[in-house]
Amino acid sequence: MFVLFEEAGKFMAGRVLSEAESSAQVELDSGKRVKVKAANILLRFEKPSPAQMLAAAQAVSQTIELELAWEFSPDEEFGFADLARDYFSANATLDQQAGMLVRLFEAPHYFRRAGKGRFRKAPADIIAQALAAIEKKKQIVLQIAQWAGELGAGQCPEPIREQLYKILFKPDKNAPEYKAVVEASRATHTAPLDLLQKAGAIASPYQFHWKRFLLENFPKGTGFPNLAAPAIADELPLATVQAFSIDDSATTEIDDALSVQGLGSGTVTVGIHIAAPALAVLPGSPIDQLGRARLSTVYMPGYKVTMLPDAVVQTYTLMEGRDCPSVSLYVTFDEATLEIRGSETRLERVPIAHNLRHDQLDTTVTVPWLEDSSFQHENEPQPLPALRKQLSFLYQLANNLKAKREIVRGKPETFNRPDYNFRLVRESTEAQGTEPFGHEEVQISTRQRGAPLDLIVAEAMILANSTWGNWMAELGVPGIYR
Repeated sequence: MFVLFEEAGKFMAGRVLSEAESSAQVELDSGKRVKVKAANILLRFEKPSPAQMLAAAQAVSQTIELELAWEFSPDEEFGFADLARDYFSANATLDQQAGMLVRLFEAPHYFRRAGKGRFRKAPADIIAQALAAIEKKKQIVLQIAQWAGELGAGQCPEPIREQLYKILFKPDKNAPEYKAVVEASRATHTAPLDLLQKAGAIASPYQFHWKRFLLENFPKGTGFPNLAAPAIADELPLATVQAFSIDDSATTEIDDALSVQGLGSGTVTVGIHIAAPALAVLPGSPIDQLGRARLSTVYMPGYKVTMLPDAVVQTYTLMEGRDCPSVSLYVTFDEATLEIRGSETRLERVPIAHNLRHDQLDTTVTVPWLEDSSFQHENEPQPLPALRKQLSFLYQLANNLKAKREIVRGKPETFNRPDYNFRLVRESTEAQGTEPFGHEEVQISTRQRGAPLDLIVAEAMILANSTWGNWMAELGVPGIYR
């Protein structure tokens, strides 16, 4: 005797060697012997051979129309043999019964399994949804094949071009665009990157690297939500200084400024003023969360991706002509010896008189101009003449502070290597500050490291950091600063 049984989701047939109440020992055509539970045995037959019966069942299953079988099936649970008798005839043959079993098993969208050899018809609406999904899948398969063919022929379909960088660097392996690239790559024996390059998908090496950078670091884009900068509610006193900042022309986030008071009196007070948006940006607020997510502005020649929206930046930046909320460190020096006599920290509004741009002033603010009051340039740009004494004192102080630090570190700082400035030549003034395309001309110029204006700012910031760091240490306050 032979039996047809189900094992791990597959139908098998073989000869019964022995049988007990709950199981049978069955030998397959391959000679392998398996123990089959009685509940898994679905049909018993004397002939034909197991292999012939399975082949005949498979052939019969392909002739069964699922829609018609679904119409014949009862609403309640039924067995495959019952449906075979309703579909074919009351005397359905073994092949027809087995064929019906195979067909029902292959169509879970029409018939749900209710047990070994038992089924229940699916509701009509579920079938409609399933058929729509199957049709959609077929169309996707055809689309993948079409796209793969186009890629193999050296043409890049537009949907793949739109998903190019995602496909290459952060692919959704279930997406049809990705599958098309993989299929074309296998068919042409070409690496995906080479395949896409040959198909013209990568037009610009610059854009390739730029888009990859954005995808890795800004997967949700570089845009900002609509955030309003909160006003600083504190009533801050107005400082009695006229401060100025020193940055390059591309800087819009001006966060530090300097002031000098008391020149010629024997006691000079240097003010180091730091923008204080934290007076308005509260922990956990939308702007704070955005800053935490980005952590930093990304700088590059000719462009930058800011940490915060420009409208927020402009609210708190130390812009000339405004009284800007700041944390100010005032350090008092002996004008002759440059020894520190004391320091004081204040929260206040600081009048910003000037935003100096060192790339425009480096050729004027030179060592001779700072150290020799009789040295003159032709057509000195404003407001340098009015600031000359202040800048000269700050340069003298910076050299003094630097020399003292060099004694502590045991060796002098060297400025033998130049710094480099990188500038993109844009097609128009309107293009300045917008995202580059990659075809712009790059101009590289040198700038002496440790230039006077650089040294003034650097030493002032080191002085502020060290003073505030020591103050925090004295008070036992933990903090992180750079």
